[in-house]
Amino acid sequence: MHMEPMLDTYNDNSALQATCQTVGNPLLADMATAYADSRSERELELVRIGEYGCSGGRNSYGPMHTMISTLRNRAATLQAECLLEDLPTNPWHQVMAETTRLVDAFDGKAQVLCSGRSFYDQVCADESIDLAYSYVAAHFLSRSIPLASHVLMHETKRSEREAWNAQAARDWEGFLLLRARELKSGGKMLISTMSRDASGYSWKEFSHLVWDSMRRAFSRGSLTRRELEELCIPTCLRSEAEIMAPFAAGSPVGSCFRVDSLQFVRTEVEGERDLPIGVLAALLRRRVQAVWGGMFLVQLRQLERSEASAREAMSEVWDLFEESMTQDPGRGWLDMRCFYLQVTKN
Repeated sequence: MHMEPMLDTYNDNSALQATCQTVGNPLLADMATAYADSRSERELELVRIGEYGCSGGRNSYGPMHTMISTLRNRAATLQAECLLEDLPTNPWHQVMAETTRLVDAFDGKAQVLCSGRSFYDQVCADESIDLAYSYVAAHFLSRSIPLASHVLMHETKRSEREAWNAQAARDWEGFLLLRARELKSGGKMLISTMSRDASGYSWKEFSHLVWDSMRRAFSRGSLTRRELEELCIPTCLRSEAEIMAPFAAGSPVGSCFRVDSLQFVRTEVEGERDLPIGVLAALLRRRVQAVWGGMFLVQLRQLERSEASAREAMSEVWDLFEESMTQDPGRGWLDMRCFYLQVTKN
């Protein structure tokens, strides 16, 4: 996958994404406890923990610290190897700047490795991971298919959506099978990312505003028709049925994993909705731009826009988006509707 997942501003605009850890990190602690109970003291001398989709690294410290602390309650001399994975185009200098917190927190008994490789490829050796997790990442797809009628697959015409549904199903199964290769027998994993249900999903409302802003930029001549029709976000916010589909009895994924639990939770940043409208509109602009902005820039460059021209066009789109937010900030990205899937490798 060659899509840039974020701009350099992601770390400073990922407070909402971090809220899913308020539910997830206690689950990781329980997961680490259960894993430690199933292992001998010798097997706990060195434990490797993998994170799939570390983004800028700011939100990696909490879950890693939680699991290592839990494991060291059972094995005081335990050494931990923390593997942080993301795309090769990730701003890795930011991730590396964050890693010293983990090393220092455990007096050098935790080492951090960075892997610039897509999680749609094998990231590390077979059966080399003890515990793994992925926060707010597995909804991204391995490739982008042009969408003429919207920026998100869930809002497009049915005829366009069929190819995306097939791609999303293949990607989800492939992601799970790759993790099954990397996890040790008895290894455990938590996957948490945005989901959708009958009441909608976290990106639904603001995605319409982004699409409207892009159409307004097109009407002004700032985007061409081809650019308007090809700019999209390669994601699938899966339903419960789509999450569980690969685990059917007798399936390859079902043979590899035992599903321990699946739950759905909504979180948000406390007090954010009470901010003054102008402050909230600017915050929402930065949040969405930090996640989607890099992808749009990469897509425009692939359509032969110069970098300066691409940034100018998208700056206009984000200005229009922020203008819409000042009129109705309630349509912004204010919550995380996520699933929490826990599995154990057979």
